[in-house]
Amino acid sequence: MTPLMAILLLGSAVALAIADEAGSPWVAKVNGEPVSVGLFQRRIMRNRAHAYRYFREKYGAADSQDFWTTCYGGEAPLEWIRRRALEECVRIKVEQTLAREKGVIQEITYVAFLQSLDRENERRRKALAAGEPIYGPQQYREDEHFTYVVTNMVIELKRRLCREELYASEETLKEHYEAIKDELYDRGDRVMIWAMKIQFHRGGGESEGASREQARAEIEEAKSRLDGGERFEDLASEYNENGSLHERAMDDKSVRFDDRICPELREQAMKLPEGETSGIFEERGAFYMAKCVEREKLGYMPFEEVRASVKGRYVDGRYEELVAALVKSARVEINPGVYEQIRVR
Repeated sequence: MTPLMAILLLGSAVALAIADEAGSPWVAKVNGEPVSVGLFQRRIMRNRAHAYRYFREKYGAADSQDFWTTCYGGEAPLEWIRRRALEECVRIKVEQTLAREKGVIQEITYVAFLQSLDRENERRRKALAAGEPIYGPQQYREDEHFTYVVTNMVIELKRRLCREELYASEETLKEHYEAIKDELYDRGDRVMIWAMKIQFHRGGGESEGASREQARAEIEEAKSRLDGGERFEDLASEYNENGSLHERAMDDKSVRFDDRICPELREQAMKLPEGETSGIFEERGAFYMAKCVEREKLGYMPFEEVRASVKGRYVDGRYEELVAALVKSARVEINPGVYEQIRVR
């Protein structure tokens, strides 16, 4: 449990007798809203892989019959996963409550969710039987539908919050653009390169062209001459198969083509200072050297082009701040008689 939450532990004898409005025992309450055993157990199951990875990487723990109850460096996997599941449930309930306040949803109990899942799966069964098209799976699993419902709830919640709590003026968006443009909207450089390429054939047989060993020897000879002071362009014209100087520009517009056809050449080229030459590298049956002959800053993607992206990132950031504040101030009551009986299946 995060130390930022106010926790009220109820007495076990009392807690065992308490149930939510549907008659099901609850693991905890968040601002009075029950976290059902079903929701909590689902979050437990979703975090099993995280728990195994965490304890393996931190303590070298291996899966065993006693894994969940063994203490590693003061931490027990069972309590670790319960705590993580509870933190996730607190966030879910906070978001659901906010969504209900804003009119996005009416019901936030897990029982209501399960009922909606049954209705949706029944609708899909009838549609399939009638030969009508459906989108997505023929039947939703519980986890799938929960993710779908919550994702769409949050999308609509953000849209409504943008009217007031998350509203951003044009000036605010431009200020946010200035704050994040170096990281997200820098177009990088346009790099003009000359390339030396010596192709080789793979394997034996009667294939034309140099063997890999011969090609390697040739480009190492060229590099030695380059180190000795000869010009790159003269050597490239001599060693390249067609006697030409391979010249090309690489920038933000060529990135898809480059990454598909010559990713290593692009990687080497984009990190070369102007006037510098790469070492020897291999790509797709050829040895290369490349020289950067010109490097030009392209500046930033204009605000007008990325305005929607800027707004989305601004809203996402403000939404996370809002939810974090609500989580921090949430009143969380744990029902120990139920919480402590939860096991990992």
